[in-house]
Amino acid sequence: MKIIHEILLTFDVEDFIGDNSIKALRAILQMLEKYELTGLFFITGHMAEKLQRFPLILDLLRTHEIGYHSSSHSVRPTIFEFTDVDDYEEAYRISLERETAHINPISGRVEGIGGIKSVRDLFPAKKITAYRAPGFCWSPPHLEALRDLGVKFDFSSNLSLTRVYHKGITFYPYPILQWQRTISEQNILFWLSLLRYEITVLCLHPHFFVNQHSWDSIYWNGNPKDLIKPHSRRPEEIKSLFYKFNLLLKQVKSLEKTALIGVESSLAEAKEKLTAEQVNVQKCYETSLQWSKKFFNFEPKFLRHHFFSFFSF
Repeated sequence: MKIIHEILLTFDVEDFIGDNSIKALRAILQMLEKYELTGLFFITGHMAEKLQRFPLILDLLRTHEIGYHSSSHSVRPTIFEFTDVDDYEEAYRISLERETAHINPISGRVEGIGGIKSVRDLFPAKKITAYRAPGFCWSPPHLEALRDLGVKFDFSSNLSLTRVYHKGITFYPYPILQWQRTISEQNILFWLSLLRYEITVLCLHPHFFVNQHSWDSIYWNGNPKDLIKPHSRRPEEIKSLFYKFNLLLKQVKSLEKTALIGVESSLAEAKEKLTAEQVNVQKCYETSLQWSKKFFNFEPKFLRHHFFSFFSF
């Protein structure tokens, strides 16, 4: 029977401050191993530096696809902030510098080699060609810089319900974020309803399972003086979330056995080229702005123009 639907289990590995997030990542990897499922793990430069101290987790991760999740995630200036300059090429140049550097988590300054180079050094057998922007807040000159650093696949935009190709990059569809709200003992119909789409991307965060609040809230009003660890969830909350995650994997595995769906971690380039008729540039810009505007209170001056430049056909 031919597989008619593709599911990608993706994980954003970004909380380099809290130790509980490391424990959650290990538990997630062990559960995936139990069900013989593979995922795509987007790792920040800061997390790559931290994971060097956890060989067991690195061994578990080597069976999965590894992607990139920016050098510093929420350290100020964020991607939207440092690419919000008048000149597109200048924004591109700044992006190249910051995404190949270690970013000081307090000052936000460039300090030596890091970023995507740290992730590639951690996984020398991996190509690291996939990227997801923090908060899905992607910036065109920044993405073009990453393309020239070897990134071929983007998981940040909301351009299409399938893979599309534009300017050397394959854009995957927007993910399902609130997965835990869709999981119950009798929700197979929900999964079957997804079969009308070619691809479903699920997005999960290890820190969500264990932290009461967003780990990066200390950056919302500017860089903090200290890296304050987030408070842990109550044990019963953690247990409930992992129970739902286990149920999610169980249901995915059951559907995989029907051969109607395939759980993929390998990446495929788009066959369809994006056209001007398919993209609403203003809506794309506004969607990409949401995270930066809501949590960092940032209103760009020049990025709207950069989006229209990027989508000129």
